[in-house]
Amino acid sequence: MKKVLSLLILVLFLCSCSATPNNNETQYCESGIWISYYEINSMLKSEKGFKSEFENVIENCKKLQIQNLYIHTRAFADSLYTSDYFPLMAGVKDYDYDVFAYIIEKCHKENMLVHAWINPYRVSTATVNIDEIDKNSPAYKWLHDENTDNDLGVCFSNGIYFNPASQEVRRLVLDGIRELVAKYSVDGIHFDDYFYPTTKTDFDTASYNQYKTSCEKPLSLAAWRRENVNLLISSCYEVIKYANKDIVFSISPAASIESNFNNLYADVTEWIEKGYVDEIIPQLYFGFEYPDEEFRFENLLSVWKKAASSNKNVKLKLGLANYKAKPSLEADKAEWENNSNIIARQIAICENDNEISGYVLFSYSSVFGEEAEFREQREKIIEYLKSGEENE
Repeated sequence: MKKVLSLLILVLFLCSCSATPNNNETQYCESGIWISYYEINSMLKSEKGFKSEFENVIENCKKLQIQNLYIHTRAFADSLYTSDYFPLMAGVKDYDYDVFAYIIEKCHKENMLVHAWINPYRVSTATVNIDEIDKNSPAYKWLHDENTDNDLGVCFSNGIYFNPASQEVRRLVLDGIRELVAKYSVDGIHFDDYFYPTTKTDFDTASYNQYKTSCEKPLSLAAWRRENVNLLISSCYEVIKYANKDIVFSISPAASIESNFNNLYADVTEWIEKGYVDEIIPQLYFGFEYPDEEFRFENLLSVWKKAASSNKNVKLKLGLANYKAKPSLEADKAEWENNSNIIARQIAICENDNEISGYVLFSYSSVFGEEAEFREQREKIIEYLKSGEENE
């Protein structure tokens, strides 16, 4: 009888253990890094050649245990690969092999994931003269062909941009994504914070007036602009998932939800609530002691955690700014010049908070730069990561 009773107690104990969740269990925290167009161009122009430079990228990323590489694939209505819709990036034209295919092959061999980073609207920030951009750019073609209807697809404001209100623009962006995911085994499609470039009303006057005459109860200009961006984002998600449900769609908006909403017309809370994205990666490019308390790292984090809580299917990752180690703004100098462990501290917060799924470092050249300030932040990151390994 004692044996039976002991066995019963043991069974009940085991059942209670399995039924009780482990609240102390931390989820896996992914790491990533942005590799921008100017870093890609630098590698393309290197005397060592692109392959040699990118092999060095892989080895560097291993040192920081980075698993996700966000590769700038389309920065200015151009392309890192041969496309039916966009001209090649200038530096790629000198190579007789597929640079993007090589990137993906090398990363996948090292179990690293590749996210194709796209700017959907930006054509040029260097000029407002359409004749100075690539003649194969859709923007150039639209403004030089006989079809005046598609002229509305291009707008000007301290640069050249595709018009988010244009159906032709949406079709172009979506066709570009379809082409990309069909040609390459990318693990993700990624947008950053470039949406509407201005709040000025003359940016898209003709399109807005055309819209107002087409409906009885038109939206305000701001609401209409947000709806244009929402339509693109939701359509991108559908196109990506139709091609491959495992491809991750992520967006990295600016740090302030209010500024995204009012100045960029990016309604990030709606994207999260309606599941238009798989991952949201806000650019929390601030330290712990920023003069404006609203923008201090932990205060921004609290706001984004609340926003992300509306949809548990959308992962929250944090964009971290290693380039701030050499601060250009007076507001950053006191903290960043006197603390070499800011990024390491922020990574520690990510890894110890179950509501945060990972972090992405901006950007490659500052993370692995040889300047003393960059090197000191990097060494603190490595030191922190090694301490975690020793405690496992």
